[in-house]
Amino acid sequence: MKKMKKIIYALFTVSILFTACKKEEGCMDTIATNYNPDAEVDEGNCTYGIVGGSWITNSEVVDIHMVVTMGGMVVMDSTWTETETNKDSMETVTQKFWDNGVFNAWDNNNNLVDNGTWVQSGTTVTVTTDTVIVGEIISVTKTNLVHKVVGSQIINDMGIDFDIDFIFTADHTRDENGFTTNIVSKREGEDQSSIISKKNIKNIIKNIKK
Repeated sequence: MKKMKKIIYALFTVSILFTACKKEEGCMDTIATNYNPDAEVDEGNCTYGIVGGSWITNSEVVDIHMVVTMGGMVVMDSTWTETETNKDSMETVTQKFWDNGVFNAWDNNNNLVDNGTWVQSGTTVTVTTDTVIVGEIISVTKTNLVHKVVGSQIINDMGIDFDIDFIFTADHTRDENGFTTNIVSKREGEDQSSIISKKNIKNIIKNIKK
């Protein structure tokens, strides 16, 4: 009986020592959505969202279907894809989703070109600036974000109607250090909220009129 008590006592002591020495496991990445400040061992289960640092745009791809009519007659019905990787040609290059619901966007010269608010429901992100843009998160990791926006625009230019459907897909890299700028005023007189570059639309219009 005494021997059995010694065995039970020994097992109980080992259990206490094991529990006391066991380090808490969890995600130790501060920008992760499931960050555990008490974790001492990273168990590699971190998950990520769009908050944390800022997003640098690598590429923009727009799949376009355009129908052009004059006087009710269809003069063009075409589908094509435009790809942009030159940051100087992008309206916004850096985007930041603050954890308080504020949204900011800067161009390649670090000028603040858009600001507003954002909300997320599941994988759907709604950004409200001069207009409301609803996007879908395709994938988001510690380093990369891919999202798309499906929409349409109707433009009339000197009697010519442009009915445009588009799918805008952008690829971004996360800058964990975030983004700050001393240029805090949004540029006036420019509507930066359009997904399809107005410069591209104007070039299309010029080509059609030739």
